[in-house]
Parts: sequence; C-alpha cells; structure tokens
Amino acid sequence: MKTVRLKNIFISTIVTCCSIAAVAQDAERPQNDPLNAVVRIETVSTVPNYLLPWQNRTPQSSSGSGVVIQGNQILTNAHNVADSTLITIRKQNEDTLFTAKVKFVDHECDLALLTVDDPAFFSDITPMEFAETPPPQSMVIAAGFPIGGDGLSLTQGIISRIEVRSYAHSDKNLLTAQIDASINPGNSGGPVFFQGKVVGIAFQGSRRGESLGYMIPYEIISHFFDDIKDGKVDGYGSLGFLYLPLDNPDTRAYLKMKPDQTGILVRKVYNETGDNGLKAGDVILSIDGKKVANNGNIRLADGQPRYFSTVISAKQIGETVKVELLRDGKALTLDMPVQKQNEKVEPYLYDRRPEYFIIGGLVFTRLTSSYLLTFGSNTPPIEMIEKLRGVKDSPDENVVVLTQVLGDEVNVGYQNFDSMVLVAINGKKVRNLREVVEIVESCKDEYITFEFENDIPVTLNIGKLREATPRILERYHITADRFFE
Repeated sequence: MKTVRLKNIFISTIVTCCSIAAVAQDAERPQNDPLNAVVRIETVSTVPNYLLPWQNRTPQSSSGSGVVIQGNQILTNAHNVADSTLITIRKQNEDTLFTAKVKFVDHECDLALLTVDDPAFFSDITPMEFAETPPPQSMVIAAGFPIGGDGLSLTQGIISRIEVRSYAHSDKNLLTAQIDASINPGNSGGPVFFQGKVVGIAFQGSRRGESLGYMIPYEIISHFFDDIKDGKVDGYGSLGFLYLPLDNPDTRAYLKMKPDQTGILVRKVYNETGDNGLKAGDVILSIDGKKVANNGNIRLADGQPRYFSTVISAKQIGETVKVELLRDGKALTLDMPVQKQNEKVEPYLYDRRPEYFIIGGLVFTRLTSSYLLTFGSNTPPIEMIEKLRGVKDSPDENVVVLTQVLGDEVNVGYQNFDSMVLVAINGKKVRNLREVVEIVESCKDEYITFEFENDIPVTLNIGKLREATPRILERYHITADRFFE
C-alpha cells in the first residue's frame, strides 16, 4: 500500500510541473505515466582475471535502474554497465526487453548514458527533467527496481546531509547526498525526485546504518553533462597538493597568519612549478573567493558546509581556480589550472583488458587498483601500498609487477614467486611494461637479471627463457605472450 500511495503522491506532484503540463497540451500525444521514464537495466558482464590477465572470469548477471532523459538517453550508474557484454532495458509498464549500448561513461563519478536504437522504446515515455539538489531535511522519493521483485519500487526519505564521501566504484572523493531511504541492490542508477524533478541518482548504500543510502547529487550530474559536450570524458582533476588543517593557534601564529585569517597548510605539492604554483608551506586562505576554514571547509551562501575540494571538482579539466594564499607572511593570488592527477598506481580498469607480458613463465603486468582487489581481505605487499599515493615522474610511467611464475624447468626455484614489484632489469630502471619488453627482446647478454623491490634478484639464461616461452604458452593454454592496448 505504501508504494501505491507514494506513486499517487508522485504522479499528482509531477503532473503539476510545467514539463508534464506542456505534454498534456499536445493533443496528438497521450499523457504518459511519468514513471514510465524509470527503467530496469539488466547486464551481463565479463571481468578480466587480473592474476591470469589473458583470461576472463565467468560472466555475471546483475540488475539496476535508470531514468530516461532528454535526447532519448538513459542515465544510470557506471557500475551497472561496467565490463558489459550485453545490456537490456525493460520499462515498468511492459515486459518487452530492449537492447541498449553505452554512449558515455565516467567511472570516476559512477555515471553513464545509454541509448536504445529501437524508437518504439521511447513511444510512451516523457523524459524527466533535472533540478538543483534541495537542502538537507528536504523530502525526496527514490524510484527503482530493487532485488526481491519485478515491480517498480518507490521509497520516501529525507536528505540528511550533503558532504564529500568516497565513491565505492572508483574510490574518488566527490560530493554525495545522504538520504534515509534505503538504497538496495537493484536501486542503483534510479532517480531521486524532489517536487517531480530529478535531483539525484541513487548509487550506494551503507553497511553501517539501517535505512541509509546515498545519491549522486545534481552538482555531479551537471558536471558529467558538461564534460561530455565535446564528445569525450575527461573526468575530474585537482590542484595536485596534500594539506594539513590549521586548528592549532600556535601553528597559525608561526605561519604569520593574522587573527582573522583561516586556512589550510600545503604540506606537499606534486610537480611544483616555481613561483607560479603552490609550494609546500603555503597557507591557502580562499579558493575562488570562498574563505577556507582551518578544518578545510567552505560555507555556501545559506550557511551549509562544504569541503573545499568541491570548488575544484566543480571545474572541468583545464579551467582555472583563483587561490589566495599566504607565503612567508605575504599575500599572493594564483590562477591555477585544474589538471588530471597522474597517479602512479592506475585506477580500476573498467571496460579494459589488463596488459601483460610473459617471458619464460614470468608473468608481468601493470599495478592497478583492479589488481590490488585480487588480494581480497588479505593485505597487499607493503611496497605496493606505498605506491598508492605516488605520482608519475613522467606520463608514460607505470608500476610493473610480477604477478606469478608459470612453473617450468627453465624457472625452477622461482615458481612460487608472485606479487613482486619490478624495479630494474640488468641495472636499468624500468619505467613501464612496454620497456620491459624492449629490454628483454634487445638483451644480448647470456644472462638477464630481474631486480625486484627489497633487493631480490632473479638471474636466468635469456636464451633458455626465449626458447621455453612457446612451450610454456602451449602447456598453460595461453594464446599470446603479450597484450597491449
């Protein structure tokens, strides 16, 4: 009964909106149930095996939700369609399945746009419109298709708070809105309504609280739409620094801050650019005219707190941010570009195959967040964890790991080696996986030494490794000794 009552409330609310009224005035087009725009998404996905990078895992089926918007497009979560091999869509008022394809996807903010080629799918759908995320304590309605049934579900809740949190799909810290309407598996990608318009997309729940969920707010959705206007996804950038709060008055006095000044201390800068950029020891006082508090917060016009990074994440790559700072007690103003952070450990490899290279049974691949997931509840080697906060010294740099050794007489004694970070080969520092191939193939010495972190050398006869590789590939049913994008 609750779902029926909420649906009636929702429909009576949305019909009053100008968009629906305009449709109703069109005599040639019947008024549609507004909730026809909320759709069920079913996906078959195939995820690579990052320990055996030439293989895929068993295909898995999952379901989620989405909402039809202008341009005959369906907005949903990126995690609903990641690594997809088949996507089907079903409307809430019929049982016909339609196939869909991904048009744009940004895994950082967990959003994707889908299209359906069959125009019949959109025949009785009125696209939903968007509105700004309302303030905390606003009543919202989440719509979707949670597991446990086939029908559309509506749940009512309140926006509890709006703050920066980690997105489970990407580990990216972006703005979220917490709601006390449950977000269960299958709800992901469904719209959250306020006064008949979409103000967010449900995307993850909380394991630590009952009836607690999160939605992607309009600010992030709008950034996604602006990002894809040029036909490609750039994602989010940063100013490339780490900071410390300045709650301690003695520390502020040491930094020559005035009593009425607040800010945060820059403790590390990636890729310093001299006087034209930030330096370690700078105190950031404001960003784009918004005063930064000692704990890193800024305040909106209505008094709501926001983390200072929301000013930066609201920008597109290449746009600038005006930073007011204190350097050695002197005030400075910098116009800083928002840039992609070239992290040493690459992000999750959604919709991509892992690159690899095999020589004499030694399997090398790149260190990525997807690879680290293979450790499950176990802790990855400390040398891998230490790379997580590192930044590339050059754009083509990546961390190379020995994922395992395929046992053979040529590598006897090393067959149990795995999960080791490669540092150098024959004394030459390794910058990336392609360079591993180049060094191995150009080696003219009798022996080759792979040098791993913690001062672990592996020295083998290069001629024997080359000779053994074809038989090892055949024995382990591997079709190629390498894969590169």
